[in-house]
Amino acid sequence: MGSFDPYQLIDDVESLLTERGLEPSRLPGRGGDRLAGASRLLRGFGLEPRLAPEDALDLDVPFQGRINQD
Repeated sequence: MGSFDPYQLIDDVESLLTERGLEPSRLPGRGGDRLAGASRLLRGFGLEPRLAPEDALDLDVPFQGRINQD
């Protein structure tokens, strides 16, 4: 099983939609929807979404490596 950056997938899909003549826009407050959708799509293809530690932990606070011992 491989892994892929879901943020890169979001950027790639946005570029593809633009190339196809659509006008995608990143709506404020919907970043979680984009990330969840990209991650789910990757899992559907047998790939593991590669996440930043602060996204994987979902603590609703900024991740600080020194405090969290990482």
